[in-house]
Amino acid sequence: MTYEEMFAKASKLLNKAKFKDVSEHIAIQFNVTGDGEGIFYAEVSEGKIDVQPYDYNDKDIDVTVDSAELIKALENKAGDTLPFTGYEEKIALVKPVFAKIPKARAAAAKKTTAEKTTAAKKPAAKKTTKKAAEK
Repeated sequence: MTYEEMFAKASKLLNKAKFKDVSEHIAIQFNVTGDGEGIFYAEVSEGKIDVQPYDYNDKDIDVTVDSAELIKALENKAGDTLPFTGYEEKIALVKPVFAKIPKARAAAAKKTTAEKTTAAKKPAAKKTTKKAAEK
């Protein structure tokens, strides 16, 4: 996995996080090791998250983690288990949100169900009556 692929996956998952109850500014730097090694940050401000592929100098929280572990934790609603270091009061605000990141697969599952429903509702073939067949 390249850095770009890792960042794309992590960013997509993090952008699903619901920070609506967090009014503080929080800067989180992710120091990713392993495949796709690199640094990126997530900035929470006014209840929204902004994920960027850069280093953040004045961070409040650091997360140093292997790329596979990061993606797995975010996909499985286990983001609160990541190794957070930094300001404890800000970690306490983000951990519950990271534990509830919606799965990316949920949208795909809904689409599959909708496709099955649509396929099951195919229009019935028109029946011809004897009179129509005789004409």
